Amino acid sequence: MLRYVGQRLLTLIPTLIAVLTLAFVLVRIVPGDPALIILGDQATPEAIARFHQATGLDLPIWQQYLAFLSQLARGDLGASMISNRPVLTSILEVLPYTLELSLAGVFVGVTLGVPLGVIAARSNGGWVDWAVRIFTLGGLSFPAFVSAVMMLLVFSVWLGWFPVISSGKPFSDPMGRLMSLALPALNLGLVMMAYVARVTRGGMMNIMRADFIRTAKAKGVPASRIVWKHALRNVLLAVVTFTGLYFSVLIGNSVLTEIVFNRPGLGKLVIGALERRDYTLLQGLVVAYAILVVLVNALTDLCYRFADPRVKTG
Repeated sequence: MLRYVGQRLLTLIPTLIAVLTLAFVLVRIVPGDPALIILGDQATPEAIARFHQATGLDLPIWQQYLAFLSQLARGDLGASMISNRPVLTSILEVLPYTLELSLAGVFVGVTLGVPLGVIAARSNGGWVDWAVRIFTLGGLSFPAFVSAVMMLLVFSVWLGWFPVISSGKPFSDPMGRLMSLALPALNLGLVMMAYVARVTRGGMMNIMRADFIRTAKAKGVPASRIVWKHALRNVLLAVVTFTGLYFSVLIGNSVLTEIVFNRPGLGKLVIGALERRDYTLLQGLVVAYAILVVLVNALTDLCYRFADPRVKTG
């Protein structure tokens, strides 16, 4: 098993290099000179030249790229062009908020999606099945920003059950923090819930026709035990795989949710860096997102191996 983990980690190296290169290129092709954004349209050519020299933007692209990789190898993401703060510090300050929101979205998606999928499968063709299918279709159809605004209007403004603006204060007022997290997590997890319910329903429909399920029924095993222990155990493999893959999407989708619910996080940092053409901060954020996605995918592979020992370990 350790050999498999080691091999899997080694395969991440070329993936990370490719992603980091892509991050460098994407940031460089963003239109607009950061010197003009920071110094203003009235900046003199001499001032712009001094800015380019101070930030390394006057160097050829290949030299900027090598400097970028050299910094990364030392664990240094550079300093913000605007605030001069270390990029790594800025990212680490808000990363817990994004991870918290993403994990809460996964929790909502799985804890609601799996039971809904099982219930729909057990009522195949019945009104409960149709109700679940229509409900999940609604979850897939609603744009995230529309559902976010509706939730704020109904549950925060009209009913007053949840705070309108998230406080987001860490390690203080746990109940207030949980209440401020509830609506964003529900909004982020709704789409995932719909997908998980459909994956679970489809998997259950197939498994319930398998020979070992018919054998269990012939032996008189209770129906609930067949469903929740024997059938669902096999379906969870597909759910684990989907959850790992979709977690990467959730991290990206958290940008919009953080903005609508006024939560701190990587999303708000990305928008600010884009507006001000803060190359180094934007570059560091793309790197952070890329590393998160690669690590989540690797963790999904490992979970897949634990869930199904039949998977070859290489």
